[in-house]
Formats: sequence, structure tokens, C-alpha cells
Amino acid sequence: MTPCVPVPRPSYSQARESLVKAMPPNIICMLACGGRDCRYEGPACWRASQQAVRGTFSSWVTDDIVAMARPSTWLIKRYSIIEQFQQLNIRTIINMQLPGEHPHCGPPLEEDSGFTYSPQIFMESQIYFYNFGMPDFGVSSMVGMLDAVKVLAFSVKEGKVAVHCHAGLGRTGVLIACYLVYLLRVSPGEAIHYVRIKRPRSIQTRDQINMVFDFARLLASQLAQYPGPALRHGAPFGLGQYLQRQALLLHGAEARTLSHTPKILQLLCCQLTALTAGGARPAEVQEELDKRAAILALRQVVRDTLVVKKFLPRLRDEGKSHRSSSMCSVSSWDEPLSFLQRKREVLLNKRSYSESDLSKITLTSDPAFGQHSPVVENLKACRVQEVTAPGPALNGLGGDRWNGAEDRQTSDPPSATKRSKCTMKKSPPFSKYSSNVDLCRNHSETPGQMSTAKEVATALALQSPAGDRVLARAALLQDELNGSVCGWAALAVETDPRVLASLLWAWLERLKDPVLSAADVQKLTRGDADQKPLNVLHKCQRCTVSCLLRCVGQVAGLYPKLEVAILQRLIRALTRRPPEDAERSDALLQVLRTSMRELLHHPNITQHQD
Repeated sequence: MTPCVPVPRPSYSQARESLVKAMPPNIICMLACGGRDCRYEGPACWRASQQAVRGTFSSWVTDDIVAMARPSTWLIKRYSIIEQFQQLNIRTIINMQLPGEHPHCGPPLEEDSGFTYSPQIFMESQIYFYNFGMPDFGVSSMVGMLDAVKVLAFSVKEGKVAVHCHAGLGRTGVLIACYLVYLLRVSPGEAIHYVRIKRPRSIQTRDQINMVFDFARLLASQLAQYPGPALRHGAPFGLGQYLQRQALLLHGAEARTLSHTPKILQLLCCQLTALTAGGARPAEVQEELDKRAAILALRQVVRDTLVVKKFLPRLRDEGKSHRSSSMCSVSSWDEPLSFLQRKREVLLNKRSYSESDLSKITLTSDPAFGQHSPVVENLKACRVQEVTAPGPALNGLGGDRWNGAEDRQTSDPPSATKRSKCTMKKSPPFSKYSSNVDLCRNHSETPGQMSTAKEVATALALQSPAGDRVLARAALLQDELNGSVCGWAALAVETDPRVLASLLWAWLERLKDPVLSAADVQKLTRGDADQKPLNVLHKCQRCTVSCLLRCVGQVAGLYPKLEVAILQRLIRALTRRPPEDAERSDALLQVLRTSMRELLHHPNITQHQD
């Protein structure tokens, strides 16, 4: 078994922490820092290699984030720090200090701001300024830290970011470590060790170390997209609870756009619509792919750094084809299950499976597809054969994908055993195709694998039962979405409409409460003729149903033969009614059909009134 990452230890002893808390601020400045000659207030005590921003004690932690001691008005003018920021493309500065802090260190504080510089100096040069004050040697509230992390994640998209407190070690290191946990899903231990490698003596006290671990636990409890008993935090959740958890994790434009719509449904609907129309890849899908590429690159840097410094064991290579998949092994939450999860992620990318491998995969599988279920039995009966057909993988953006219809039999020579085979084929890069439909058509010439409007409509209406491989693929995607950093991108490259439809209906049917209760159905079916029917619902219900209806409307518009069947399936998922009751819900079906056509005729208009 792979040993755990060593538990980080504080830089300060318990006695020193207690002494610092008891000392008056002026004594701390005089004895601990140096008073007016504080070593953190200028470059005199630091080598050139310790000045990523010349004139300050600073270090690059990632390619986009520099941790630094606090600048002052004198340093900004003396060393042209504003000009350095512009040359380095640093577009944001985040201050972790409280106003009036360390008044006896270095130059006097500015009267208008309480800091050693005026934030206006940076803002006049189009450099964003944010202040998330934390006590010296201490921590902030969990909500405050989450807000700071999301602002940091947003700022990195705009350009590079400078983070500072007084010395740029304790509070600055905490914020950057929490950001790495948030972005990369690495364990808190790995994040702390990595920050300390890049910025020695960072994250100094016990409270600061505990803050990173508590932040990771909070994040882990919010990540699951599909509730289930196999998850440590897999208790069922309702639509409102899901949106609250989603709001904690999203930031920027995505948070505003999806404030009342589940991201999982929005991305699934985008995928199904794109497959139906054969159009260009949706912007939401491309964004997830671009995001994953940047995350995987940074994860690899973190892993390589930890391996070199012997904080993380080097994985045994099982062939060059497995090296890219080993990047996912960094994801750990320092819990006993983490090893099994890491092992499973590596196994799922292998090109051949042994009985031992299959048993390890099933250790963390969804219990809905239990160890003796048809899915697992089918996997055990099949061996993934290496296909020699040419074509590179998806450039690390999707890996190998299940090939074709589950019922197809391959013809073996007389000497071979007569049994079906699960084959995996590498798909060509996305850049050669204008849409996911083109990708599927080139991927195989079998008509049953073409993602046409008829196939999408059939999948949504469940006119043909999903086979074991479709269910297995859907189960694996659910596992990836439940906390994996690669989950959203794995969903973004999925091109089988049966898998996407299975994920869509499974999410709606696993909610703790149906999206539309019996009372909601009554309000919808007896609505006034002058009022848009969906306006009687709460906004989160209205936006969710509207998202689904837009998708259904575009699919049914190209294959109207199954419009009624798809709407009946939607009613079953939204209300949890038995199939026979859903088929008799003529009034609700008519309301949804009317709303669907209204949304298609006015795609840019949302029904707003509550």
C-alpha cells in the first residue's frame, strides 16, 4: 500500500505560539521582526533568488501566484514595483493583513489605509486590490477563507496574482494551500508541503495547519454530484440543497449564470443538444476542457515537486501509456479510502484487466451496480483488447472511451474462444472535427454509433434498454463527478447519448425530493391562462425545468415522433410518478409542451416573476 503523505508540523512550538499571543504588538515588532530594521520590510536580508519581485522577499509558488512580504510606498517607488507587476503580468494583489498591523516594523503606516501603502496606487494602474484580513499568526472564518479562495481562483483567470501578509509566510501560505486544495483536489498535507517547498517556513502555527485540513473537509462534503451510500458524504440532497452547495464552489460568471440551475444538468443538456444538432462544441464544454488541461498541468508540477522532495512516493510505471493517468493519483484526502480511490483511478485507465484489477475496481463501485450485478459480471467476462487501429488519444482530454453498441459481437477465428469482447479504441483529437457528432461518425462507421437526432431522442425516451456497458460507463462517470478533478471534463468528452441520458435521469431520480411535488403539479395544471405556467414555481424549480425543456424541445424538434415519449419520461423524472401515472398526466404534459415551445420561440427570455 502506498504510504500516506507525512503530516505537516508547525514551524512554531506550542510555547512560542503562546508567547507570541501574549506579547504586545510593539514588543513583537522589536524582538521578533527587528522594528524599523525589520528584515521583511526590504531586500537587504534576502538574496536575489529570494526576490521574485525585486525589492521584496517574494517567491513564485505556482506560475501564476507569487507570495511576498508586504510592500511599502517607499519600496514601490524605490524599486518600481508597479512597473514590475506590469512586466510580470501581475493583475491582482491580495492583502491578508488587518489595518494597523505591525505599526512598528519598517516605514510608518499610511493614515488613509492603515497599511504600508495606499491601495489606490495599485488600482490607478489597473491592478485589482482585495483585502481579506486575518489576525497575525491566526486564521479567519471558514466562510472568509472560502471567499478569499474563490477570489484568488477568479483573479488567476485574469492574470497573475501577488498575495502578501506581513512576511508572506503564514496567512499567505494558508490561502495558497487552500487554493490548491480547491482547484486540484490534492490533500491538505500535499498542499502544505508543496507550498513550503516553494516558500520555506510557510504556514507556521497549528491553527493555520488545522485551517487547511478543515477547509479540505468542508470542500469534500460539497463535491458529490450524485448522492449514494458508497460516498463518505453521500447523503441524499434536494434541489435547493444542491444549489446551496454549488454556490459554495462556483465563482465568477459561472456562479451568476448557474445561481438557480444545477451545473450537472446544464452540461448534460448542452451535450445532448450539441449531439442532436451536430453543431459546434458548446462553449460550456470547451471551457471545461480548457480548465482541465490547465489543472492537469499544475497537478503534474505539484506531483513532480513532491516526488523529488520525497514527500510523495514515486509510482511504479506500468508502461508509458500509464504515465499520464498517474497524475490522478495525487488526489487524496488523507483518509483510509483514499488509497483505494487512487488505485481505482489508475486501473480505469489501463488497457487490459486481470481478475485482481477487476476486484479492485469494484471495491469503490456504486452499490447500485453491486459486485455481483450484471455490469460487474459483464466486465469480468470481458477482457479489454488492445486495438491496433491508428489514431492518437484525445490529447489527455478524455482518454480511451467505450467503443460502440454493447450488443455487437466480434467474430473470432476458429481457434479463439467464442465470446463477446469489450474493445476500447483511441479517438482522434477534437481539433479535427467541427462537432461531437462528427467525432462519433469518424470514430466508427457503424450506423448504430452515429449520434443522430433519432438516437438522442431514443435514448431520452428510453425506447431501447441501456446495456451493461452503458450502465457501467454511466456508473464510472458518476464516480468521477463525485469529487474527481477530472470529472467535469470526462463528462464533457462523453459522446454516447445513452450514457448522457442515463446520467440525466439518474440525477433527477436520486434527489431526496422530486423537483415537482404533488402541490407543484396542481399549481401548474390549474394556472391562469394569462400567466406563463412555470411562473407559479420557485425560481430554482423554474430554471431547472426550463433548462430541461429547452434540451427536450431541440431534440424533439428534429425528431418529433418521440416528443410525447420524451415528455412522459421527463414527467416521471420530475415527479417520481410510476410509468403508468406519467402516461396519464395529460394536463401536465400539455403544460410542459406549451412551456417548451414558448422557450424555443424566445430562447433569450427567462420567465422571471416569482
